Amino acid sequence: MQKYNRRVANTETFTSDVADGDFVVTERDTRWLVRRVVGDRASQTTWAFEGGQAPAVAQALIFARHDRTAAWLRVEERRFRLIESFRTDSN
Repeated sequence: MQKYNRRVANTETFTSDVADGDFVVTERDTRWLVRRVVGDRASQTTWAFEGGQAPAVAQALIFARHDRTAAWLRVEERRFRLIESFRTDSN
């Protein structure tokens, strides 16, 4: 079994300020969005997913793992819950 060098949240972690480069999963009326944070509450790219939360979360985790960042779920207007972080101590 392959082991990954990753940091997994043991308890729920919340923030109101997602770091640049991280990915945020957001629910909309008819679809789920995955956005990359680029600073000052702006997002660089948006991917839309239909079919529920699971496909959007899965894609956010793929992006975050690849870029060694983190994936967050938007739970309120300015409140985000950490899904998983792939950051190393150096980034």
